[in-house]
Amino acid sequence: MLFRRREYSLFSQFSKIILLIYGLFVVSFSLIFLFLNHNMQSNLYDSYCRTIDYCLSGIKNDLEIANRSVLSTLYNNSDLSELSCSNNILNISVCESSLQRTLNSYLQCYSTVDGLFFYSGRNDRFISAVRDTNSFFPVYFRNMMRSVEFSVYYREIPVRNGDYVFCQIDGRYCLVRMFAYNNMIGGVWVDLDTIMKKLEQSTSGDTICAFLNASETDEPIVNRSTDKDELKRIQEKNSQIVTCSGSRYLKFHTQPSFCCGELLILIPYSQLQQTLDLHYMLQGIFILILTLCFFSTFLLYSSRLKLPLRELYRISAAVKDSWQPEAIKQQQVSRCKEVREINEEVIRLLEHINSLENQVLKEQLLKKEYELLSLRNQISPHFLINCLSVISSMAGTSVSRTVLKSMISTLAGHLRYTLSTKSFVSLAEEMCFVRNYYDLNNYRYPGSLTYQIDIRDLCDNAAVFPCLILMLSENSIKHNLSADEKLKLIVTAREEQDEQGKSYVHITHLDTGNGFPEQMLVDLNRPNPSIEEIADGTRIGLYNIKRRILLAYGESHGSIRFSNNPEIGGAQVDIIIPYIPYQES
Repeated sequence: MLFRRREYSLFSQFSKIILLIYGLFVVSFSLIFLFLNHNMQSNLYDSYCRTIDYCLSGIKNDLEIANRSVLSTLYNNSDLSELSCSNNILNISVCESSLQRTLNSYLQCYSTVDGLFFYSGRNDRFISAVRDTNSFFPVYFRNMMRSVEFSVYYREIPVRNGDYVFCQIDGRYCLVRMFAYNNMIGGVWVDLDTIMKKLEQSTSGDTICAFLNASETDEPIVNRSTDKDELKRIQEKNSQIVTCSGSRYLKFHTQPSFCCGELLILIPYSQLQQTLDLHYMLQGIFILILTLCFFSTFLLYSSRLKLPLRELYRISAAVKDSWQPEAIKQQQVSRCKEVREINEEVIRLLEHINSLENQVLKEQLLKKEYELLSLRNQISPHFLINCLSVISSMAGTSVSRTVLKSMISTLAGHLRYTLSTKSFVSLAEEMCFVRNYYDLNNYRYPGSLTYQIDIRDLCDNAAVFPCLILMLSENSIKHNLSADEKLKLIVTAREEQDEQGKSYVHITHLDTGNGFPEQMLVDLNRPNPSIEEIADGTRIGLYNIKRRILLAYGESHGSIRFSNNPEIGGAQVDIIIPYIPYQES
């Protein structure tokens, strides 16, 4: 079953392509936006991580610098040494004033540190500098060092110089680190609220900060009122987004390097969502603007595209209806430059085609007539020479005058046949003269030539060229028949039909001779060979037949095939021509 190909208009295809491109463009942008949104979310999370790390690193640096300052003062400060050794009240007062100024200057350099202190156990002197004058931590540390329990703790201070430790005073927590040297104690403390406020400021929101596994009671230290058991459960989760007290948070979990315990930071997800919502809104606005620009441009230029297409269609319709330039000239002149140029070129092309058609037709008719006439003129002397050669060979023998007279009469009939001006004859008439030619050659070589003719169906009345079969037989006899060698000729003709039901005549000419040389087969079966290409130029009859078939029917309808029969080895020629009933002119 054959399927008819659907027709389409150029404009519809153009519209489909444009819409397809737009669809692919939107899909591509959507995928890109999704990818960017995912990356943005990851980047925002990473940004918060870097911010928290930066904040913790700043806190650590402040504390380390404060530690080095306190240690340096313990080891190298002369006032502190004098304070621990002197018994003079005036000297002690001067040293305390100097140390107080030193501690105040230190405190101004560290934004994280809330207080510094020195304690001399020998004379019970406590010097401190605090950022908040209302802080009760200095009083607590002074009382703690004067207590009996601290005397035991004091012996362990050099061993515990590694990290800051948590200290709870009346429900408030601080980080404190102490150093001991020559009966002197130096210390640094930070209010835990200070650290949490720095973390809140760095994340710009209602951030939940919690130190876990830090206090002696193992209770989380939190900056806001939050379920502490829920914080412990959140700590164990691996997800970046968690739910706490019914709200979503970004989870950050780290181990501060300056103290024991773990730090859990929960940033409200709404902060991230606000940034993402703004990004989504910008994306939507971009796609909307892009869509409006695209369709406005498409609608604007589609009308301009339709008009030239309609004009091209009118030109095409005019050419289809009439291949005359006047039909195109009557069309309205287009405003489109390209269409106008096409219109002018079509007019010039039609004028040129009309002039060439007449010229080519005349030249083809003349060429065909001259070539056919030339081929027929080639046949006559070729055939005449062969026949006279037969009669000449018999004239020197003991053949009777009656036989020679009969042969000459037969030759005369052949000459009239070959010199006839008829373009076509029936296959039956052709075979009549072929049989006469076989009889002529039997006179020369009695008993050496036999033949078999099988014309089937309606092939008798098929129109063929004069001397079509005769030339094949003549060629076979000339090259294979002798007094010592016998030759058999077989001629068959049958009707065939192609897939479209068109009738053809298939003629086969076969001999029992030596067959064609291999190189000659290659040359003969080559499309449109020249006479110089056919062997040495002596087999002009075969070339004649091939050329006449190609001229009359063309390569698509008429064909001739030269081969050697695989069974008997002789030369075989297959001719297929359209079946045309012969009509007497």
